[in-house]
Amino acid sequence: MVRSGVFLGLLFGFLSWFAQGQEHIIAITHVNVIDVIHGAAKPDCTVVIRGNRIVDIGPTSAVTPPATGQVVDGSGKFLIPGLWDMHVHLGNATESTLPLLVYYGITGVRDMGSPSFEMLRQWNVEALSGKRVGPHIVAPGPILGMSPPYFWQWQVHNPEEGRRAVDYLAGIGVDFIKVTSSFDRETYFAIADETSKVGLPLAGHLPTNDDGNGFKVSGVEASNAGEKCFEHLHGIPLPFQPPEPQLIPTLLRNGTWVDPTLTPYWTSAHMDELIAAKDDPRLKHVVPSLREEQWNPVLGQKRNPAFAQQMLKWRMDQVKVLYQSGVPLLAGTDLGFPYVFPGEVDKELELFVEAGLTPLDALRTATINPALYLDRDKVLDSIEPRKFAALVLLDANPLDDIHNVEKVHAVVLNGRYLTRDELEKMLPTFQ
Repeated sequence: MVRSGVFLGLLFGFLSWFAQGQEHIIAITHVNVIDVIHGAAKPDCTVVIRGNRIVDIGPTSAVTPPATGQVVDGSGKFLIPGLWDMHVHLGNATESTLPLLVYYGITGVRDMGSPSFEMLRQWNVEALSGKRVGPHIVAPGPILGMSPPYFWQWQVHNPEEGRRAVDYLAGIGVDFIKVTSSFDRETYFAIADETSKVGLPLAGHLPTNDDGNGFKVSGVEASNAGEKCFEHLHGIPLPFQPPEPQLIPTLLRNGTWVDPTLTPYWTSAHMDELIAAKDDPRLKHVVPSLREEQWNPVLGQKRNPAFAQQMLKWRMDQVKVLYQSGVPLLAGTDLGFPYVFPGEVDKELELFVEAGLTPLDALRTATINPALYLDRDKVLDSIEPRKFAALVLLDANPLDDIHNVEKVHAVVLNGRYLTRDELEKMLPTFQ
């Protein structure tokens, strides 16, 4: 069985060789480089990129740009690794979202369930080969669940079917297995065990009790079973649920990650004002199918803004506790669901800082942390020689103010230097 990680490694290697063979060179001079590993801004640097790779970096006084190639004056600018949105649903958002994500500095995404894995794989290959402007995509194929499925889910009825589903998905080369909250204990543990046997990560929701309050499988049990990432803070007890004193020690011992997705909690708390903002300029870039199938159904729903605000506060308090305890966090937005706009990683990072993270640690949740989580930190998401050149040039320092991640000046991706104006011309417009 050829694992997707091996395939992607070979693909990356081929694309890097191909791009370098084309000798397309970009040199960004006099730029401030944000070192997300050591937590510092290195002033007045030159970064040289050949094809898809960073080939040199150092003080501008010591690095001479190649005689041929594109030279960009980065004076007063700040260079960061490309951002990752670690929780999206591209099938809902559609391929029209791909250039929009890059426009906001997002050069990689973890899709958490879409109708067609083959479609996502095709988009990924096209993006990596330069045939389209879009982020690198990792994806699980169909989401596994026990309840009647949505169109992007696969229903399994018992532990044996769960194991067979995992084996099939591993065989077609998915990057990980995603589970929903509808499982019974036996089927969940069978899927977790089989996922471990085939060497894939497991991520997703925890099985919830039938009344919707609490979990059939606790966070401690899920972490011990090998679930690599808890989505939406599922498994982290709310104040009105029984506490789990051993939860955080277990997460730390097992290296379990948490992707809080604070953005949809914020969106729920501000839904009325988002619906009322008919002149929001972002609306013109939202594909009609997403609005019709996911956004419009919430228009007539009864809402409890006070409870939504309280839920957001509880979730932000949980993020603060997890962060202070050292549990590793990822930035994800749940793009593809109501009133989550494409590119809102900046919102997620701002909420992290509001919850208590430093701007540096918030930035890490969308850069080096995704690379570590994906076991690709040797090649992704820090600015060092031999790493892939997925980079964002900002007009201001994000370590001073995390809101500065919104100030995208240009993006370097797949051997191309794309200015904000060039990216804006690629954006789809629907109204």
